[in-house]
Parts: sequence; C-alpha cells; structure tokens
Amino acid sequence: MYERRLKIFLIVVVVAIFVIVGRLAHLQLIQGDQYRRRAGELLIYGNLLPTVRGKILDRMERVLAYDRPCFDFCLDYRMLKGPGSTAAERRAYKRWVRGRVREIRKREKVSAQRAEEIFERRYERTWELSAELTGATRNEISRKAENAVRRIEAIRRSVGGPIREENLAHAVVPGLDEATAVKVRAHLDEMIGASVHPSHQRWYPRGHDACHIVGRLRPLKVEEVRQARAIWKTDVPIEAKLAGNLSGDLVGSVGIERLCEGLLRGSRGYRRGRRTGRMLDEVHARFGSDVNLTIDIELQQALAGLLGRPGAIVVLDVLTGEVLAMVSLPTYDVNTYRREYDRLSRDQVRLPLWDRTVAVRYPPGSTVKPLAALAGLYTGVITPEKTFHCRGYLHNPNAFRCWTWRKYHRGHGDMNVVSALEQSCNVFFYNLGERLGVRRQVEWLDKFGFADKPGTLLSSERKGLLPDPRRVRSAGKARHLAIGQAVIEVTPMHVANAMATIARDGEFRSPILVRELKSRQKVRRIPSSPEHIRLVQKSLHKVVNSPSGTAYKYARDPEIEICGKTGTADTHPLRIRIDTDGDGRLDRWGPVVCTGDTAWFAGFAPYHKPRIAFVVMVEYSDAGGGQTCGPIGREVVRICRAMGYMNE
Repeated sequence: MYERRLKIFLIVVVVAIFVIVGRLAHLQLIQGDQYRRRAGELLIYGNLLPTVRGKILDRMERVLAYDRPCFDFCLDYRMLKGPGSTAAERRAYKRWVRGRVREIRKREKVSAQRAEEIFERRYERTWELSAELTGATRNEISRKAENAVRRIEAIRRSVGGPIREENLAHAVVPGLDEATAVKVRAHLDEMIGASVHPSHQRWYPRGHDACHIVGRLRPLKVEEVRQARAIWKTDVPIEAKLAGNLSGDLVGSVGIERLCEGLLRGSRGYRRGRRTGRMLDEVHARFGSDVNLTIDIELQQALAGLLGRPGAIVVLDVLTGEVLAMVSLPTYDVNTYRREYDRLSRDQVRLPLWDRTVAVRYPPGSTVKPLAALAGLYTGVITPEKTFHCRGYLHNPNAFRCWTWRKYHRGHGDMNVVSALEQSCNVFFYNLGERLGVRRQVEWLDKFGFADKPGTLLSSERKGLLPDPRRVRSAGKARHLAIGQAVIEVTPMHVANAMATIARDGEFRSPILVRELKSRQKVRRIPSSPEHIRLVQKSLHKVVNSPSGTAYKYARDPEIEICGKTGTADTHPLRIRIDTDGDGRLDRWGPVVCTGDTAWFAGFAPYHKPRIAFVVMVEYSDAGGGQTCGPIGREVVRICRAMGYMNE
C-alpha cells in the first residue's frame, strides 16, 4: 500500500517536472524572441516634442501674434476626476492613492498610517494652495477641472477604451509668469498630484488693434480629436502622424488664425530611447511658419482712432490690391476674449464681435451709382450727353424723390451722367435703373464682385446680396437698385474694391490680405471702354473738387486731388432692434435701440495716378454720407500720404 502511494507520488512529481521543463523550453526556444522583445519594449520610452505656432506679422514685420513662453499649473487627472462612478474607476483611483502614500512613506520615512494622514491633509490643502499661489479663484480652477474631465471622458467614449490622457496632468491655471511659477514650485511638496510644466501661450501684443483680422484660437472639438487619433492607427510615416491633433490642442477659430492654420501650426517631434540612456531615434519638431499680412498695424491703429464710432474703414493699394487697413469698430481685446465672452456676446447694441469690413452687409446707397453709370454707358442705354430732367421726384412728390426735394423742395434740372454723379441725382439714376432693368444691373454688379465674397479668404466674409432677376423684375426694384437701396446689400470691402477697380481703369483684382496666399488673387478686366472709365473718374473727381459736388464742403483737400462718392442709405429695420427672445436673431418686434442712416464715403487718390482706394462707413448717422464720412475720408487720405502710401 505504501509502495503504491509512493509510486503515484513519484509519477506526479515526474509529470510536473516534465511539464515545467516543457514550458520552460517553450518559453525559451519558441517564444523567447517574443518575450525578449516585449521586455526590451518596457525599457523603451517615447516622448512627444512640442511645436511652436508661427507668428503673424504685419507688412512691416511687426508682431501681431506669437507663442509666448509661460508655465502651466497642472493637476493629475485622478485629482480632477476623483474616485469616479464605476468599479474600474474606483479601483484605478485606489491604486493611484496607494502609490502616492508609498511615495510619502518612503520620502518622509514614516509609518503607513502616518503616510495616509499626510496624504489626506495634502489632498485637501492642494485646492487651497492652487488658488492662493496662482491668483486664480477656486471657481475658475473648478471650472477648468470640470472642463478637462468632460473632455477626457468624451474622448474616452469616442475611442472606446483607456487613453493616455487619463494618466497625465492637465493644466488648471495656464499662462503663469516665471515669478509665479517659482513660487508655486516652492510649495509643490505640500500638495498632491500638482506640477508646473513649461508651456507657451498665444499672445497678441496689439490687443484690440486688428482683432477681427488676426482672429483667435479655440480648443479642439471631441470629434476632431477622434478623427486625428485615427491617423495614428494607420500605416503612415511618423511625420504625418505627428501632424495630427491631440486633446488639449488649440486651432484657429476665426480670422488669420483659422485661414492660415496649415501654415501656422507646424508639427510635433518625437524622441524614443532606452531608459539606460541610449537614444534610438528622434524626429525634430517642425515649428509653424510665420504669416505675413499686407496690413500696416500703425495705419490700422491711426484710422481706428480717426473713426471713433461703430463703422468701418478699408484702405487698398490700387496697384496690387493689397489691403493696407481694414478697421472695424467697436473692437475687443483678443487676449481677454474668453474671460469677457459673456459680456461681449450680450452686447446687442454695439456688437463688438462683428467684423464690419467683410462679415456684415449694408445697403451701399449712392456709392453704387458709378457702377450703374458704367453699366448704362456700356449697354448704350445712355451716352455721355444723354440727359434726364430732375424736378425733385420721378412722377409725383410722394414716391421716388431726389434728396434735393426732401431737403430744399426742388430738383436738379437737366442732368447728364457727369453732373448726376457729381450732385448724386436720384432722379437721373431712377430713369437709368428703369431702362437697364434688374437683370442687366445685377450682371454688371457681378462683374465688380458684388455677388461673390469680398475675396480676402477670411472664413467670416459674406457674399453680397443682390436680387434674383428671375423673381425681381419690377421697374421700382430696378430704380432702387440703381441708387443702392432696398434690394442690394454689400460689405465695405466690396465697395472699396469697386473704387479700386475704377481707379485701375477697369482691372478687377480681389483683395490680398496674406502675402503667402497671393497666388489665389483673382484678376479680370471689366468690359468697359477706357473713355467710359475716364468719364466716371472725372465725375468722382468733381464730387469732391467741384463747388456743386456733394463732398466739396467736407472732403476737399487743396493739396491732394481726392476722388470719391458719398452715399446715404436707410438702415435695415432689423439692424435697429435687438434679439429679445435670445434665439440668436434680431427681432422685428424687439425694442428700437439705434436710429439713423448708414453713411458712406468711398473713393481713391490722387486723381491722375491713383495709389490708394478707400471706403468709410458709419452706422446710425444723423447726417448724410458727405457730412459724416467726408471729413473722415479726407483724413484717411492725409494719413496714408504721411505714411508714404501715396509716393510714386
């Protein structure tokens, strides 16, 4: 009996030894390479190397936007998230807590119980010191923490599993200066999961100036991060993967920051090596390229001070089509945009977030009359000698009146195209518009780009609003179209570029705002004879320099021959009201908050060799375009001359 049991025991031992030996042989001989490779991978680390976003510069290479070095105060994701709601999250949190307690026990050389007490005290103290040392409020820090958790949770759901961001620290107080960072680092031992990391912050040295042009950044949306992470799973070169977006990245939202995102952003680098110190491979970060704008920020600043009220000023280089300035007032400080967003978005009267140069349309009023004149001359509807009699109204005093009837109760008398432009006779253009019809006028306005976007390539710019000739055919609409009222709306950039086209003897060039995108400029010839263009140029010269011209008293400069056209248009009924029900649209029944007309003065200078074209637009004016915008236009030309933009 005893021998039988011993034999069974020996057989079991021998079998176990054979199994163990067989398993060892399998691990060593068959799977040895695989496990050695996995062990080696555990000794290898990989780090992403940050990139730096390119600068935005004006035409004189003055910096308008750059990445400023700074520091971020960060907290571990487990500090932000807490124990969580699922069993897996609670287990992960407990492991993290045990790890921190072991670190305290080892560093402080205390018992396990004492280490746990220190952890609890420092955990509570972390939130107090975060606010006390950084200057941020507890609410701001809590809001940042909640946003970080929501973002990481959304990414986790989209990926469908654990993600690296759950094991990282996240910024709760970004943009610390060096002195504050030093102060915080001195107290890190009193906190849990806190760290200070070198970082950079997008900074706009000019603040308010050109804020609508330069634009701003925004955090990536969750779906954008998901799309970028998919790239990392494909078999593509590492350089292409490093150009992808990760959570926490900022991208251009509006303005040049968005338009030139591909140029500005650059791509990360990558470093991989062994923990023993041996470097395996490295891809250097590629910094973003600088972007050079055509605007002059000093000119922009001077013109903004000159305007001083809600409206817009645009100045173009006639020879090249480059945008020298595009002022929109009111403005806001891009650096404090996020902090002040609620106040800015609630301002429904001044509307500081609107870029009035390319993103807001207005009825152009009489500034469209030179284009109607060219259409009439080109189609043969009128000749330079053709006259219409103005008695102050077209058919009766109650409709289609000239501005002289409203002001003086009389008309202009017999008007040809030159005198009609010079004195801005509505009756002449009512007759011209009726004979041209809507279709031919729309076709001609389209040649000047009014049916398209202005051409700066900014995402915010809007197409001009023109009537559909298939639906709008009445003589009344055709008359109103010829004087820029009721059925037409364009941006100030449209009007400025139309003046530049006339100054160029009929050559249309879309505006250039970014020199790196100059190849995308559109160039075409307006089908008008040189004689007709010169006739309109002469008329615009008389508007300012003839005693009977509508801008003579307001815009004439004895040293500079300015050519221009005044305009006064009724403000759209919705633009004088506000959004009372909060649905994002202005209400017809909302309270009237603004009154007055849209005032214009547009032109070019000097007369014989034009170098600049310009437009001045003022909202809610109590006077006409000449009186309101004429003096501003004259000063625009003087400032441009003083800054050398009218030199031959």
